[in-house]
Amino acid sequence: MHKSDYFELPEQTKVFVDRLIDLGFDRERVFGLFVLVGLYAGAPNTEEKIEELFAKLNLSLPIDRTRNIDETIGHLYNGFDRELNEFCYRSGLTFDFRDIKVPNVNKILQIVKLQDERLLSNKVNSIERILDANRLYDSFILALGKNVLSEKVSLLEAYQCGIFQIQLHGISDQKGTMQIAEYIYICLPFFLYACIRTLEIGKIDYFLNLFPIQVPLFSLTGAHGLDYAEQMWAFQSYLFYRDQEPLEGIDEMTFKQWHKWVVKNAELFISEHSSRLFPFSHSKVDLSNLPTWGGPVKSFEICDHYIKESWGYSQANLESEFQALEYKALVVHVVYASLTSSLETKH
Repeated sequence: MHKSDYFELPEQTKVFVDRLIDLGFDRERVFGLFVLVGLYAGAPNTEEKIEELFAKLNLSLPIDRTRNIDETIGHLYNGFDRELNEFCYRSGLTFDFRDIKVPNVNKILQIVKLQDERLLSNKVNSIERILDANRLYDSFILALGKNVLSEKVSLLEAYQCGIFQIQLHGISDQKGTMQIAEYIYICLPFFLYACIRTLEIGKIDYFLNLFPIQVPLFSLTGAHGLDYAEQMWAFQSYLFYRDQEPLEGIDEMTFKQWHKWVVKNAELFISEHSSRLFPFSHSKVDLSNLPTWGGPVKSFEICDHYIKESWGYSQANLESEFQALEYKALVVHVVYASLTSSLETKH
């Protein structure tokens, strides 16, 4: 990162950016992430929801919303139409874009052209599983970052360029623009969701204290029912701490070592808390044919196959550190789901 990248960022957000670099982001992806936040945050919404969102975002990403954004960053903005075209195209999602008639031209346009711009991963033609989302979003933020860095911009300016882009779309098609922003957010892979959610709610200190594997785990756990999620988060602390002290060597474990470690600690956790644990039905998550607790779940190969069938990941097809961390988070998810499934009352 360059010193000018941090211009006007709060100290806490600067540390957050440094943490992203430690976690494996390069400079282009960091900038792309900030553009992505802008694309989500700047979309049309009710005044109440917009004010609520920016009240928190401004703690991490302070901007003067009373100023005309065109005057603020218009000279730095190159547009992200091609990136959005291909993202929407490769997502495989259905959009309801408004037909826009151009005066004096016998042509109908839409705010997005669903087409291959040769900018994003050609391995994805629809988001079916979390591996698809990871591949698509990683190439998306990389393309956004390369685009915005063609000008000399700071991270705050990159964020505002994203806002400007989505606001321009909103002028022509409010409903379609809201769809884009909604899909960008709800389809986020675990790791990027945790990063964006951290900025959104302003809890950077909490994020900074997470082990790398806990970053996607934070997202995974939050997708469950509250009572189940709280107990799952208590379980995962067994993997990283003893007597409130962090354990060494956790991040260096191989995938097989990690699986064995998770199973071992799950056995310890249930021995200490079995009478108080909620069964898997409290998770509000649908997982069928889980590896059985006490037997198949102890097999790394069986768990690896289950993860591949359910989410696309396998130890054999991981392409990045982000994917490896999400894979390890899913190992925790599967083992704990198997444990809690064993607690269901049989009739």
